[in-house]
Amino acid sequence: MRTMHRLLPIPLLLLLVLAPVSPLHADDGAILLTGDVQLRIADAFMEEGEYYRAVTEYKKFLILFPDSARADYASFEIAMAYFKGEEYGAASRSFLAMREKYPDSGYAIQAGYLDGVSQWKLKNDDRARVALETLVEEHPESEYAPRALVVICLAALDEDKAEVRRQALQRFLARYPGHPGEDNVKEAAVELDRYRELPEKSPVLAGIMSAILPGSGYFYAEHYGDGITAFLINGLFIAGTVTAINQENYAVAGIVGGIGVPFYLGNIYGSANAAKKWNLGVRNEVTQKIHSTLAPLI
Repeated sequence: MRTMHRLLPIPLLLLLVLAPVSPLHADDGAILLTGDVQLRIADAFMEEGEYYRAVTEYKKFLILFPDSARADYASFEIAMAYFKGEEYGAASRSFLAMREKYPDSGYAIQAGYLDGVSQWKLKNDDRARVALETLVEEHPESEYAPRALVVICLAALDEDKAEVRRQALQRFLARYPGHPGEDNVKEAAVELDRYRELPEKSPVLAGIMSAILPGSGYFYAEHYGDGITAFLINGLFIAGTVTAINQENYAVAGIVGGIGVPFYLGNIYGSANAAKKWNLGVRNEVTQKIHSTLAPLI
């Protein structure tokens, strides 16, 4: 017996010593880590808005239970956590990976839609349109197809592609009559027609006007305060230069005129820019109206 004891490795001796006092089954307070338990932990973090912790727990599930029937759900929720956390690049990659690994999953169509939305959020409008158009053509009966057309319209609005955005809404109304969002789409279509016919201020004309009469281009662009300021400042420099010339004080005239030139040129450039801002402001007002009208359908 003594010889055997000497030959036993130390870890095995510890195991033999501890075995009588170590529980071999879970008592009433223990939790057996099953796939359902792990998913419930991940889902709890997701519901609390702890998206990064949720990603970690879903990934643990995929490591511990790779052959689970709910692996596609965990993979989808990883992408959703990134999406809700506004990490749209990671979300798009995760949605794509999920669809490639589980093409027959019940979450695959939704993943394709959200991939397109993620690309739109990233301002990758062309990639967004390709992803969403693919969904519309391959799954026209899906609940996500009309929503995809709405996002296509909004992406085209951001790109200022009039024909694409108009066609997207026309396809929505033609393919999905009676859809709950039909009234929103019709209202947005009216706003799109208004958008196309919006009045514009000419930046070139504003610049020419201010070149002839400083400040007048600002008035044309409805920037009245800037117009008054430009008129007074340039008027002072012009008056000072003319007065110095009349007094044959050409050195002073050169100095005053030289200082005034940048203000005069700035008045021309500023007037043209003011006209551009006026146009942008009018368009943004209508754009925001279209976005708010279609947002409930996304």
